[in-house]
Amino acid sequence: MPGLSADPERRRIREAFLELVAEHGYGATTLPALLERAGVDHAAFQRRYADLDRCFADIWEDYKAEFLRVTGEAFENGTGWLEGMRAAAWAFCRFLQRDRARARFFLVELNFAGEEVRASRDVVMDRYADLIDRCNDGRSDGSRVPRAQAEAIVGAIWEAAVTRVVADEFDAFPEAIPQGMYLTVFPYLGLEAAQEELRRGPEDIVRYLRGEL
Repeated sequence: MPGLSADPERRRIREAFLELVAEHGYGATTLPALLERAGVDHAAFQRRYADLDRCFADIWEDYKAEFLRVTGEAFENGTGWLEGMRAAAWAFCRFLQRDRARARFFLVELNFAGEEVRASRDVVMDRYADLIDRCNDGRSDGSRVPRAQAEAIVGAIWEAAVTRVVADEFDAFPEAIPQGMYLTVFPYLGLEAAQEELRRGPEDIVRYLRGEL
């Protein structure tokens, strides 16, 4: 990540922090344990972070940027709203499955961090709701689905993802994508379009597992 190679102590702190959180959870991670694992003293840590919450936020913001980048690019590369949402959903799935420790840090451990991180989490959810809400821009009859509907969909998908991560059900994430797409599509394009997401689901899962999505 940018800047880490120029600051090897910061890199060691972050690497040690991630290891400890993966092993014990953020709630059980202590500063003395971090200093020992990273091989730095208290002064070195304080030159970079005010406390453990700031260290957590520093790492989480990098994960946030990566998540928004991959899902946003996937959406923009789709030909239209529906294909864009489908591509973003599979990018979300890939982001979680590719690194289990990162997924736990990003979705679960943040609940034990400070208010700053939880507020940043809300920004992520709002940005994803923006993608869903874009369907309103192309509605031919001029009607609009309330913004609150997009926010509710994102909340439901986020909580379902958290539940699967906590249960260590990473292999089940692909099966959840067609269901999530049904939930997303139904209020905007109707029942038939939503059911089509379920019908095409098995084929899309196979394509995803082959690396084609």
